Amino acid sequence: MIEKKLIRMAIQGLTAEDNPTFIKSKCLNAKQRKYPCTTCVDVCSSGALTKPSGEEANWDKCVGCNLCVHKCPSAAISPSYADFKRLLQLVGTKRETRMIACQLSDSDKDYAPWCLGVIRWELFASLALSGKAIIERAACAGCERAACLAHFEDSFTQARQFLGEEFFDARVTLLHVGDSLPPIDLSRREALKSLALGAGKGVEAILPPDTKKAENDPLFIRRLLVHQLQRGLTNGQTPEYLSWSVPVVDGSVCWGCGICEHVCPHQALTVYLDEEDNQRYLLHTPERCTNCGLCQSICPDEAITGFDYKQLPARVKFFPNPIQTAHCAQCAGPVRPKDADQLCSRCQASRKKRW
Repeated sequence: MIEKKLIRMAIQGLTAEDNPTFIKSKCLNAKQRKYPCTTCVDVCSSGALTKPSGEEANWDKCVGCNLCVHKCPSAAISPSYADFKRLLQLVGTKRETRMIACQLSDSDKDYAPWCLGVIRWELFASLALSGKAIIERAACAGCERAACLAHFEDSFTQARQFLGEEFFDARVTLLHVGDSLPPIDLSRREALKSLALGAGKGVEAILPPDTKKAENDPLFIRRLLVHQLQRGLTNGQTPEYLSWSVPVVDGSVCWGCGICEHVCPHQALTVYLDEEDNQRYLLHTPERCTNCGLCQSICPDEAITGFDYKQLPARVKFFPNPIQTAHCAQCAGPVRPKDADQLCSRCQASRKKRW
């Protein structure tokens, strides 16, 4: 019995390194059932996924493309541990200029994803903040994976917009299709040694003190990027304004019911009462938001009408969206303006129970 358990644990450990891992509590289907999400199944390039949340997955078919990781709207899928280690080596390397190309390229590179289309925008932004990067597209012409390049264009454009064109273009070079990466200055052995040292010490140097342990979670690069932005504020290496993708809130319709706050997978929304001004706000913390759209689809009053890009001072962490609301007569919680001085639904239910 014990031997079977040990064998099962060993198999699970090996599997965890060979394929992506699902965090079911963050999956949109775990938050609501009205709008089923099948994104991971739809983008799977090998047919390994036939049901959302990784249920009944055939990992023998997985080719390690990481499309499911990249496209999951709520960041509920972690890459394989092997892919995570390669990512650590990239962000931790000691060299100033990083070379990036896909797996099919023959050039020497620091990072070789299955396709450039699986790189998240946060990684491009992080590379720009920490040094320089050169990106090759030599193998893109006529490639069978070219359909994924639209994802690359979106991520690259978002990172460029996030930091500002002038700041980003001075640090990240995108080669023309067909052009190859320049040779790496270091010798092959020195480059590998530098990467190994970077993965061990470089990452620790750029992570915040309370998260020295680099955990393989879908938002690792986002956390790294946020910390880099905070560090950059002290040495002038962070742009004055950052362009975040944020939900568009109709303040004349939203009254602070809190449903979006409750279902948000990453606690990016908060209903806040400014007691001094007697004004409620729907606060949006963009560094936590993955733009999954759940808040928009779940809002009973359709107060969230979509997403747009807005600039935020680098030192400010949230967007305040003023909303029209009144207060519950008993608990002072939010109620619709037309229901001012009446009980909220929670207090009404509590009163019925007492009766």
